[in-house]
Amino acid sequence: MAVRISNEDLIRLYGERYDPWTKETRKNRVIFVYYWGDEIDVIDEAEADDPLVKSVRVRLYHYSKGEYQEGTIRKKSAGRRDGVTHYRPFKWRNGPMPHLLETIFIDVQQGDATLIRTPDRKIILIDGGEGKFIARLMAAMFPGTTEDKPLYLDALVITHGDADHFSGLTELKLAPQHDMERKRIHTRIARYYHNGLVKPYKKITDNGTERKRKEKEKLGDFKTVGKRTYVTSLFDDPRDAPSTNEPFAEWNDALSSMLLENGSTAVDRLDSETLPRVERLEFGQHDRFDIFRSGGVDIKVLGPLVEGSADAPVLEFLKSEKGISASHTINGHSVILKMKYGNVRFLLGGDLNTHSQERLVERISETHDVNLKSEILKVPHHGSHEFDYEFLHKINPVVSVVSSGDENAMKEYIHPRANLMAALGFCSRRPRPLLFCTELAAFFAYRGPVLPEQHKTSINGKIRDLQKNKKRGKIHAFQRLIFGAVRFRTDGDRVMVAVESANDGVKEAYAFHVDGEGEITMDEVTVL
Repeated sequence: MAVRISNEDLIRLYGERYDPWTKETRKNRVIFVYYWGDEIDVIDEAEADDPLVKSVRVRLYHYSKGEYQEGTIRKKSAGRRDGVTHYRPFKWRNGPMPHLLETIFIDVQQGDATLIRTPDRKIILIDGGEGKFIARLMAAMFPGTTEDKPLYLDALVITHGDADHFSGLTELKLAPQHDMERKRIHTRIARYYHNGLVKPYKKITDNGTERKRKEKEKLGDFKTVGKRTYVTSLFDDPRDAPSTNEPFAEWNDALSSMLLENGSTAVDRLDSETLPRVERLEFGQHDRFDIFRSGGVDIKVLGPLVEGSADAPVLEFLKSEKGISASHTINGHSVILKMKYGNVRFLLGGDLNTHSQERLVERISETHDVNLKSEILKVPHHGSHEFDYEFLHKINPVVSVVSSGDENAMKEYIHPRANLMAALGFCSRRPRPLLFCTELAAFFAYRGPVLPEQHKTSINGKIRDLQKNKKRGKIHAFQRLIFGAVRFRTDGDRVMVAVESANDGVKEAYAFHVDGEGEITMDEVTVL
């Protein structure tokens, strides 16, 4: 066997497709798609190099079964010579750093999660959603981890302290003990970066009722100077906060269990003798990501915009249409990153809102070492209606990705909004701008009414046995056939973006080149 790195755009893998719902197996079906830059475990190298061999056997990890299986990839015909059909050899990537920059925007329903793997195979995870999605996807992508050989996150960035951006990461702590082996993953965190804001627990009065907080109190201590109010409770380590709400408390516990410790055998993944590294980020701290320069990746920190002195930093309370807002403040002070590889730039917009976008445009205008223009934009705040046209114009994206998913009535935010989508089209770079939405990248099959052993029947999560009333206890079931993911690959010049299909493996894919001036040339995507 030999592992080779594909230099083809998309390669279909054929084999036996197993349906975990029906328990049926069908032969000669598309079971996977290899993307440009993927590693392919070739069983017999001679088959791959022989022009007379059409199908090449490969080995692939099958997540639904939790085991490896064989499949075949097929070469493209190169015509007939001397009465014999010849086949074009596969294109493989070689050289000292053959891997591409990989970026995946993951459907986590309401929330964000972005996984980045650099050409030298370092991993950055930005946010983790609110449910189990990130843990399940990572278990599928990185099988076979153990306590002694875990998956290392070289940097974990939580853009801000809303649960839909981080509470799903607690599942990574629980995953090693999962009953199903295929859903287990062991994770260790080398660096943890955040915006410094922590939501405190609710204030309870002597008679046991919750005391209603004033808006200025919802993020801890504050001070007012003239007409402006500032949050003064900023923490380099969120575990030092005197009080936290329940999601923060659970995450702090999970964080402590996954951080690398002093003396770790994984010191080669770190650039500092002091471990663990937990730090609050702010505009301009680009050196915190210098470790990724070895893979040719440059990352700049564009937010939050911190004021005050070094020993007494503060964040200004931001405003909504109704005035000062704690939720707008924690969103608007998201950690914002701009990532560049070759000519290709990504802007990862957290949950920025109108006020914070305006402030960032103003700050950028005052500096000369960074700008907003980017080919790929992770759209701020799940496509909210609160955005600034000048901000979008400055970015001038080719591809925009909205991470959204209104999974229940309590979270019916109607994301993405119609005016935001129209604005993205208007502000995007020609000739053919693209707009993706993570919830549309997922695919579900309706499986009809089923009777679960138990089912959550109330908003507060209480569980009731439904077997006693089988007629009324049935629920409408849907099976997730593919993970919702918008996948980018780039070598620094060419960009390919694709989403999967539940049938032939390829839903849609696009490619383009970016020159040194940011000019775009569209390219064709080939599918084998």
